[in-house]
Amino acid sequence: MKSNSVGTVRQFDFFHPRAEKYSVDSFTLQNVRVDNSTMADAVNWVAKADARKGIKIGNFINVNSINLARNDSGFSEVLSAADKSFADGSGVRLGARYQGVDLLDNVNGTDLLPLLCERLSKTDKSIFFLGSAPGVAKRAAEKLMRQYPGLKVAGCHHGYFLPDQDADVVRKINQSKADICLVAMGSPQQETWIEQKRHQLTVGCALAVGGLFDFYSGRIPRAPLWMRKLGCEWVWRLAQEPVKKFNRYVIGNPVFLIHLLLEKRGDRHAAI
Repeated sequence: MKSNSVGTVRQFDFFHPRAEKYSVDSFTLQNVRVDNSTMADAVNWVAKADARKGIKIGNFINVNSINLARNDSGFSEVLSAADKSFADGSGVRLGARYQGVDLLDNVNGTDLLPLLCERLSKTDKSIFFLGSAPGVAKRAAEKLMRQYPGLKVAGCHHGYFLPDQDADVVRKINQSKADICLVAMGSPQQETWIEQKRHQLTVGCALAVGGLFDFYSGRIPRAPLWMRKLGCEWVWRLAQEPVKKFNRYVIGNPVFLIHLLLEKRGDRHAAI
């Protein structure tokens, strides 16, 4: 498989990946595009959003979104339409490693948000928080404003609204004159909603951020730093919400690994 940038991603043995790595701007992981970006560049890309130049859409690609896209061609098209698809999580890191890709960073929304808030607190740009259960977005916004004095929150709205209320929600976001909109509805709803409203929203950037508000509101505690560094944050998430996260992690992670193995076997056989 060829990259679209500096190097070529070469063949490898799944269980014995090549030691050398290749630099690419983006790569494909199980038919989903993943952009190879540093965290600093990702923050800069979001912070520079300018509504006058049109909306930019950013998603965070993890094992769950890849699994969902495999079984839903419509969602796969939604992900392909995004302007940026950041590499999020240990599963994507593993997939990049076995393709020989030099992944620059784990760009997840939970680590990106405080860096973005610090950056925006020194500017006139504002954020709109959309999603999660009633009251959660507001609590997350209030905590972040206390933590980052100068941060401007243009508005908040929960994610439990009906399709016939879409127009009202879009109107509220646009009237707030927010520069950036964070959408936390879970996949594939959040990414699909943003893409459907792309030409109606007047924000400079919209990001699909999953359970971000739950963490920053304090509703769900985040994994200890040592677990995050080991790439085991998913174990913590599973322990916090075992029923809700069972399919995502207990079933989803092995399914992803199996497809990663089969995909590489197919590449190897095709090369013979």
